[in-house]
Amino acid sequence: MSKHNEHSSYREKLIEHLFAGELLKLSWLEHHCGLEIAKPEVDNSGYDIIVECYGIIRHIQLKASHISSSTTQQKVHVKLADKPSGCMVWVIFDEVTLTLDHFLFYGDKAGEPLPSLDSLKVAKHSKGNKDGIKAERPNIRVINKGQFKTVKSVGELFNLLFCNELSNIEGEVFLPQNLVPADHDNEFKKLHRIEKWSNKPWQKNSQLIKAFLELNSVQTNITLDQLFDHCIKCYGGVLNEWKNNFNSMKSDHGNSHGRVFITVENEVQMYDYVRKEINKFSW
Repeated sequence: MSKHNEHSSYREKLIEHLFAGELLKLSWLEHHCGLEIAKPEVDNSGYDIIVECYGIIRHIQLKASHISSSTTQQKVHVKLADKPSGCMVWVIFDEVTLTLDHFLFYGDKAGEPLPSLDSLKVAKHSKGNKDGIKAERPNIRVINKGQFKTVKSVGELFNLLFCNELSNIEGEVFLPQNLVPADHDNEFKKLHRIEKWSNKPWQKNSQLIKAFLELNSVQTNITLDQLFDHCIKCYGGVLNEWKNNFNSMKSDHGNSHGRVFITVENEVQMYDYVRKEINKFSW
């Protein structure tokens, strides 16, 4: 029996700590120490750790395999799909050194739940009953390796988890469109907040909108750095606070503030439908 099989529980916990350490190290070096990590008291909802950064909360189910492993499937608990940004991260590591080599990701953009699990195969128990029949596990689904996205570095994974910039993962670029479906009431459920923000110039959401409008009046393309620098120059505060508010203004999901901004790589844009609502008020 190999060491990896004999001490599988030990290895699982070790990889979890190494993974958390890599995220925390990157947060220290590049993201203003803004990452927080927590563990659930009980393990019945399909996730192993909870991570938060820039106002985005991710419930993550962790899996791990060494590079030469023949594992081609993983199992996911259906309750993970109930979380606003639930996802799976499959850590691929070096069998000898335990260095984290790359990652496989199953999930959606920050603020969005898992892709529907309805079409996935229901998992079965590994051991059969007295008749040799392996009963189904109704709360567990099977995901094939080919359904995961390959993420080459912890930096790319960090961006994918927290969407502080829409990075290019294996040639795939997420390009949110300014033109949205006709069902605006469902697409922008928190649009009514625009008027309230226009009457609260001291509020950070209001100030982010005003800063964007001021920059947009003199230039077409606005980067995230330019927007945050303008906010700090005009209104004070620290970078991490502005990033948190900004990310909460990219989604209608859960406790987020509502869709206003979209980002393409490092460029900030505003939804056309929201811009029309913003133009009704004074800023």
